[in-house]
Order: sequence, then structure tokens, then C-alpha cells
Amino acid sequence: MDRRNSWVRVIACFMVVLLHVSSQNFSSFGDKWWAANFFDSFSRACVPLFLMISGEALLKKDEALSVFFKKRCVRILPPLIFWSCFYLAWLAYNGVDVGNWIIKIAQGPVMYHLWYFYVLIGLYATVPVLRKFFLNSTKSEQVAIIAIWVLVASIYPQFAEVYNSIFGGGEILSDKLNSTYSLVYFSGYIGYFLLGAYVGNSEKNNFKVGFLIFFISSFLTMCFTYVMSIKTGKPTELLFGYLSPFVLAAAYGLFSMLMALKKEAPSKILSAISDCSLGIYCLHVLMIDRFSAALGISVKFGNPWIAPLVVSGLVFIASLAIIFVCRKVKFCRYVT
Repeated sequence: MDRRNSWVRVIACFMVVLLHVSSQNFSSFGDKWWAANFFDSFSRACVPLFLMISGEALLKKDEALSVFFKKRCVRILPPLIFWSCFYLAWLAYNGVDVGNWIIKIAQGPVMYHLWYFYVLIGLYATVPVLRKFFLNSTKSEQVAIIAIWVLVASIYPQFAEVYNSIFGGGEILSDKLNSTYSLVYFSGYIGYFLLGAYVGNSEKNNFKVGFLIFFISSFLTMCFTYVMSIKTGKPTELLFGYLSPFVLAAAYGLFSMLMALKKEAPSKILSAISDCSLGIYCLHVLMIDRFSAALGISVKFGNPWIAPLVVSGLVFIASLAIIFVCRKVKFCRYVT
């Protein structure tokens, strides 16, 4: 076990909670908007971090195809099915007509944060090919593929989206160009797996440089989000996408920063929290709702710069406590 991986999972997990808590104040301008913009911008690297640590852990292994898919199925399908049923039951309890559960789960995420599991299914399918490439390619070849992915999946689509949003559309800056030139093979989140493996295997990671890249990129996300929101006349999440260049750069910086830490075994506390990260991710949406509806604890009240941190901390700790206890039962370890 590597404490660097544990830190990535714990930090990414808390950032997810902070993102979902703070975003409640983002949808309309007001005295809380700038704080929401700040926390949103500085926590957007969360999902890319999860993807990068998965790539770092998976692409450097050399195992049989059957072994890989068996492990991945056991890792992803039980929690996907369990938590989908969990939230369908919760929705039904609250009077929502959820229809046929099997069809609902097959069609897509029944709760917004469960989309991550569906993305992983597709990404895991590419791992055998990515792994062969990573294990048998030079660093320059890896950099070349990552660079093409950044251009095709991040920079060009973001530029086109911003341009069209400001100046009003046009076929020249259309995402259709990616499909026309078959560049779709470099699109999506697949590059995060390769980027994570590359950074994790690099000996040039620097803690201070990584932090600086993370901070500057997140700060630019915040600033340009303000500019775009003023341009469009309403709060816009145009630059918040997980493939946005600034978000990608922030994720790279933070991941590189954590990979610069000394490689050693994690403490028992860090290891325990890391082991609970999947369960916390799955449960925290319910906890946010319960804290708000049942206890009246919400970012809608209090100091907009302090409340999100306090609420996020409470949600994280409560979720951790519940998942930690649940994992004492053997079955629960398969779904958390």
C-alpha cells in the first residue's frame, strides 16, 4: 500500500463532497456566489484525480485478461447495483415514481453522482489495450499520445464552446471536426488513465511546482467563470467540465504534487479513511440531503466562506463513520 495513493483518494473524496455542497449557492448571483465559485473551481479536480489514480494503479500491472476483468467486475458491479437500488428505494420512499428498477439502472445513473460507475465500465474496457501501450512504449511516445488527447479532448472543444457561447456558433468551431477526422479515438476521459500512469511513473514530480500548477489553474477557472458568467448574463459552468483545460491542469498539478511525496506505507488512520472513500462517495449525497432537510444544516445559512467547509466536514465525517461501521460486515466491503 502506498500512502500517496491513499492521499489522492482521501483528498479527491473530500473535494467531491465540497463540490456538491458549495454548488448549491452557484446557480444565482448574490452575496454567496463568489464563495461558491471559489470552492467549485478549487474542487473540480476531484473526479480527474480518481481517474488518474485508477490509471496509475492499473496500467503498470501485467496480468491475464480474465483476471483483470474478473477483478474489475467484482470491484464495480456490486457497488453500482447496490447503490442504484439504495437510491431508487430512497426516491420511491419520497414519492417519486421510479418505474422498472432494472430498466432504470441499465439506462443510466439513477442519482447524479453514480455516473462515475458508468464511465468506469467503458474505461475499464480499454485498459488491456492501454496497458500494452504503456508497458511497451517510450516516455516520448506516451507524452505524444497524451498531448494529442489534451488537444482533441480538452483544448479544442473548450475553445469552440467558449467561442460559440460568446459569438454565437458556427460550423468552423464545431465538435463535428473531431468525428470528421476520426479524432474521437482521443476523446473522453481515457487520457486521464494514461496521464495518471505517466505521472505516477515519473521521477520528476515536484511538490511545490505541482501545488503552484494546481493553484494557478484553479484560480484561472474561477476568474474565467466570472468573466463568462458576466458575458452570458447568468452563472455558467462552462469551464467546470472535467475535461476543461484548466481543470485538467489543476488535476495534473495536484496529482503530481501528491506523487512527489515519499513512497511509503500509509498510517492506519489514512489507510482506513482511504478504504472508505468509495462508500463515502456513494453515501454523501444522501447525507447532504439529510443534514439540510432533517437538521437544517446547509450552506444556505451562515458565512458563505465558512459554511461550505463546515458542512462538507460534517458530511464527510458522518459518511465516514457510517461506512467504517458498515465495512465491519463482510458483505458491505464489496459495495463500499
